Amino acid sequence: MDGLTVQSWRRFGNDRLYVNDASGRTVGYFDRKASKLHVDDPAMQYAVLEVLAPFLGNEAPALQHHAAMQPVVAGRDLAGNIAGAAVAQQAARLRPALVQRWVAKLLGQRTAATSWDVGAQGERIVGRRLERLREGGWQVLHSIPLVSGADIDHLLIGPGGIFTVNTKHHRGARVTVTRDWVRVNGHQYPYIRNSRHEAAGAARRLRGALGRPVEVRGVVVFVGAGSLKVRHAPADVLVTSDEAVASLMGSRPYALGPDVVRGVFQMARQSRMWSS
Repeated sequence: MDGLTVQSWRRFGNDRLYVNDASGRTVGYFDRKASKLHVDDPAMQYAVLEVLAPFLGNEAPALQHHAAMQPVVAGRDLAGNIAGAAVAQQAARLRPALVQRWVAKLLGQRTAATSWDVGAQGERIVGRRLERLREGGWQVLHSIPLVSGADIDHLLIGPGGIFTVNTKHHRGARVTVTRDWVRVNGHQYPYIRNSRHEAAGAARRLRGALGRPVEVRGVVVFVGAGSLKVRHAPADVLVTSDEAVASLMGSRPYALGPDVVRGVFQMARQSRMWSS
């Protein structure tokens, strides 16, 4: 959170560092004698630690590690979300009765739920591949609901950075990417622009929760494409296939330490961070 300041206070045998917001309200303090951090709102602990760090010396890493290991204290825990769950729920709402589904299948017709079912299947495929990255120190969240009613397919947090992963299931299609333009069987789609917008939105929310700038990059993953040609890669969005996404992300250059990964994950898994 912007505007936090630190004030030293020594009275009555106490030695504390108080953290105040822009209005002068105290949001937490560090007791130097007891080496203990006190924060009223657990969602503020990383912001408080960030502004206190220059004053804590060797104690800062230990406090950050302790905060990262704390359990989720508010809001629904998104860590239990299943890949494709939000899309599958929408498909279920739109799915016709059994007889109508049987007739549509017999006639080779698509129902209102068909595209949602295909999307959910694609998200599950990518979700399984991303889960493999946990062995390398990554954390992943699936189907993060947003205030707008949309959702983030996957949020990946690990040694290589933070990424919003958007899944596009185009079985057997010809996909061509030229900078910001994506064509699927000759038809143009705004996938790159949307991915960029999604990543920027996630970065803003994480910054508000953590109290410091956070870099988030978008990734577009094509599932089941017959061919994928990236003629000119977008400058700020990664484009790959479901077969290659795990190796691509696992090979990203080192950017975040284990404690930072845990800390960001602990914040990101709280539903209230995305819905407030």
